[in-house]
Amino acid sequence: MQDEVTKHAKKIYKTAKDPQHTFGEKVKDIIIEICIIVFAVTLSIWLHSWSEHRQEQKEAAEFLKGLKGDLYKDIKLLEANKNSIARINSNFKFILSLKNDHKTGTLKDTAIYDHLEFSTPVSHLNIGRYDGFKSSGKIGTIENDSLKENILVFYQQTLPELGYSENFINSLQLKILDLEIDKSDKTPIRDFVTTVKLRSLFGLGVHNSEVSIKEYEWALKQAKKIIEEIDKEAK
Repeated sequence: MQDEVTKHAKKIYKTAKDPQHTFGEKVKDIIIEICIIVFAVTLSIWLHSWSEHRQEQKEAAEFLKGLKGDLYKDIKLLEANKNSIARINSNFKFILSLKNDHKTGTLKDTAIYDHLEFSTPVSHLNIGRYDGFKSSGKIGTIENDSLKENILVFYQQTLPELGYSENFINSLQLKILDLEIDKSDKTPIRDFVTTVKLRSLFGLGVHNSEVSIKEYEWALKQAKKIIEEIDKEAK
């Protein structure tokens, strides 16, 4: 392209210096050459932009395809952790019921211990692909604004909030576990779990685990929505 522009620029110079052409002929020929140069440059810019845009869309499509696979794996993990939190919530509620439920007065210690089983769900999701694509400044190449916004909300808001909720539940369980380990062996387990302090912790656990379950449900809904939109884009 540079050679073509140089060639026509030289032609303009040559025409301007040609004594055999009248002033009107020179102006006419120069205007024609300028138009050719402008057209060539404009066409070159358009072709470059078109090629660049095409490459960007190819990269965006590859990213979305890979992201879809990541989300399928994440959905399985989120569902498993949601079920784990639901079991924790059920255990907490059972422990809280011991204080005022006289029917559990003859409950064996082993049954109570069964509801003191802890698990610490942590959602180590596949965020590497998203982080890499976003840090490279390419997230804007996703032309579907709804899909782009849903992806950003999922990774920038929903997952961090879910991680905070998980950390809180896990730290609460560890605190209860530490108290259980430190308690005197002579203290009956029923008396231990029905103390004011433990009941407060279990009550806090019930509330926050229920909040966490809703956050899992919201994250799952968002992940499935993103997959649905990616499928529509691929058609």
